[in-house]
Amino acid sequence: MKNKYKSVGLDYDLIIDKFKNIYDYEESANAYLSDEFFRQLEDMLDEEDYAMAKDATKGLYILASELCMFPLYERLLEVYEDLEYEMYSDVMGHYKDMYEVYERIRSIFHA
Repeated sequence: MKNKYKSVGLDYDLIIDKFKNIYDYEESANAYLSDEFFRQLEDMLDEEDYAMAKDATKGLYILASELCMFPLYERLLEVYEDLEYEMYSDVMGHYKDMYEVYERIRSIFHA
């Protein structure tokens, strides 16, 4: 199981230290990775609804940090910073990078 987590950049030992029960963690991770904002974020960006995208991204990166999904947290933070500083020409590139990490992590949880 440790190798499964490591394969997507997650620190299994840190997760166990924080959550104690891996099955509870995986249930929380599945719920988080099924969040509707992951699916809606691209539409928000395409529609240039940057305020809503920024709010959604902020919530997602806070939860990624809480769940020790630091590779995803870092990518979400890049998207958030693009939105915060109105660097809209960069946001889709960072979104695509984030989505790749999201899919990779999601694949081990079957969300």
